[in-house]
Amino acid sequence: MNAAIDPMIQVNPLFMRVDLLIEVGKLELAIANIRRQKAANEADPLVAPLASRIARLNEALGRLTA
Repeated sequence: MNAAIDPMIQVNPLFMRVDLLIEVGKLELAIANIRRQKAANEADPLVAPLASRIARLNEALGRLTA
């Protein structure tokens, strides 16, 4: 039996959209927690990569069909 994943499997865009929205929400909560617990000069370097990830996820959401 072949254990390889078929590259032609289609993922329902609705499920992908929901997963991306959940990930964006988690990142937004993480950013809010960092900003609440750290001084601004300490928070900025921690928030920057998370904000960048949110931007990439939002781009992916924009490419998905509604």
